[in-house]
Amino acid sequence: MVDESILLRCTACRTINRIPTNKLTNRPLCGSCKTLLEFPKAPVHATETTFDRELSDWPGAALVEFWAKWCGYCRMVEPILDDIASWRAGRLKVIKVDIDAEPRLAHRFSVKATPTLIMYRNGRQSARMDGAPKEKLDLVQWVDRLIQP
Repeated sequence: MVDESILLRCTACRTINRIPTNKLTNRPLCGSCKTLLEFPKAPVHATETTFDRELSDWPGAALVEFWAKWCGYCRMVEPILDDIASWRAGRLKVIKVDIDAEPRLAHRFSVKATPTLIMYRNGRQSARMDGAPKEKLDLVQWVDRLIQP
């Protein structure tokens, strides 16, 4: 039997809660402090100051995109990542890092091309894609394959 639940960390008490995926739309509450459990439904923009916390606070799969305003491929990938963040809300957190605003983060992750996509599971890097995929479906399938339990 496949475990169809996700883990969400409560922002109030920091407890990790296991929520069945079919209950995500029912405004789940923390089992410990009863605070509403929130999860991003759109990409989250991170800075050098917030990056590590954004990643470590999310107990499941996270997709980090290193992008630039001047990058045409980044602009092509942006609506796809917005859709993925919405479609996989609760199961995947999409984090965006502007390499021009955050050059030290880009250097830390050896970003040589934009967009660079790095997938994390449980805080550990599990895959990387340097450059944009040829088709929208390629990116969606890549993400879906990597977020499977």
